[in-house]
Amino acid sequence: MNIGITGSIACGKSTVSNYLKEKGYTIIDADKLGHIALTSDEVKEKLKKSFGYTILENNEISREKLGKLVFGNNENLKVLNSIVHPYIRKIILQLQEKHRDERLVFLDIALLFEAGFEDLVEKIIVVHVDEKIQLARLMNRNALSKEQAMFRIESQMSSNDKSKLGNYVINNSNTKEETYRQIDLILDELERGVIKNDECIRN
Repeated sequence: MNIGITGSIACGKSTVSNYLKEKGYTIIDADKLGHIALTSDEVKEKLKKSFGYTILENNEISREKLGKLVFGNNENLKVLNSIVHPYIRKIILQLQEKHRDERLVFLDIALLFEAGFEDLVEKIIVVHVDEKIQLARLMNRNALSKEQAMFRIESQMSSNDKSKLGNYVINNSNTKEETYRQIDLILDELERGVIKNDECIRN
């Protein structure tokens, strides 16, 4: 079964994914795939054509320069996503096929809903935090001003809206131990669901 892990920026998806990885589950990290996408010749050419050569540094795409063009600019963000998302989707499907015999495979992807990737998973876990905590964490983590952090937060669907669309919601506003407790409860339910499905198939 393929399970999506999503949540707005700085809500703590990595905390959840790292815990699952420690438990031995496979994690497909869409953010890492996004980094790989920017090294693809096909993607690089399309980005250069759309944004110009100013996004290059040592003949490679500069994430920092690209970020300055897209955060706070919805049109530029749409162009970027229209180029990068199809590439990421293709790689996700390949990796899911590679791990198809595993009971649970998790897809860590911030833009699950924004990219329209819901069809790639059977269940969705949303990692949520209070908006004030989200803003503070992002400012501290990325050394951003309040305005810069808000641009990034507002470029995605809100944490509250994502929570309404998930099958499970993890509140990551408190201690790590409390977050882990919630993950364990969800894992127990998912594992029981897989066992039940296997029994139905055998019968």
